[in-house]
Amino acid sequence: MYLFQSDKNLTVLAPAKLNLFFEVHGRRSDGFHEITSLAVPIRLFDILTFEPLMDSGKIEFSCLGGSKDVPQNDDNIVVRALELFRKRYGIGFGIKAKLFKRIPSQAGLGGGSSDAVAALAAACRFWLPNVKTASLIPLAAELGSDCPLFLREGATIACGRGERIETVPRIPKLHFVLFKPAEGLSTSTVYAKCMREHDRKFRDVFEVSNSLAKGDLTRIGNQLFNRLETPASEIWSRFDEIKCRLEQFDFIAVRMSGSGTAFYGLCHNAKHSRYAAAKLRHGLRKNETVYNVES
Repeated sequence: MYLFQSDKNLTVLAPAKLNLFFEVHGRRSDGFHEITSLAVPIRLFDILTFEPLMDSGKIEFSCLGGSKDVPQNDDNIVVRALELFRKRYGIGFGIKAKLFKRIPSQAGLGGGSSDAVAALAAACRFWLPNVKTASLIPLAAELGSDCPLFLREGATIACGRGERIETVPRIPKLHFVLFKPAEGLSTSTVYAKCMREHDRKFRDVFEVSNSLAKGDLTRIGNQLFNRLETPASEIWSRFDEIKCRLEQFDFIAVRMSGSGTAFYGLCHNAKHSRYAAAKLRHGLRKNETVYNVES
């Protein structure tokens, strides 16, 4: 996440993420799921601007871009994050927030969660600059299980419902082609299907974490894993078609990110990423999108 401040305004670049590893251990008594995830931020950003309103107690919000699934009003997670922060810390001042939506929704890329953390970061910068990042984790967790990971820089391993975060040091720069089909998937539906069919033979995040530390792309590719792919493939009829489409481009590995529907191909290098993305763009259907991105 990148913050740029002028005299009055704050601009935040809120990144998407890719899940290189995702395991679901079970449903908790609080209704959330126990997970282990290894995620990397990528250079695909939503852009948010914030301006404090010192003479007003209102939150003014506007949104440009995004699909019909992105709330354009006070139901947006940006507004909910600002309201939660104000309530928790007793802030009476207002703020003007603008969201320029570029990360696809219903994709497993964490765009909404990243936007929420951008809002928390802006609230801190304007109203309580001495608040420590660690103290924002409970607030972020209230907003969504993906939110806490965006409070850290770089690759992270998240456990619990996503609130226990540790940083993965010294990972290499990774290049990807990211493909977002027209369809989206309901996260809750994918999780429900996962828990009905879970084989309970849990995978360990250590192998992919160790491969990342060594920078061995082949080993990294062999260790990528997403527990949610199986339920997603049974709910969504085009899963296999999309995956096969990407597998034609000599990627080291092809995986779905999070609960989908975005897929990514791990590339050999930046040149491979640019080439494969260009080829994929030639055959795009309506509302499909391709990006070449790096971590």
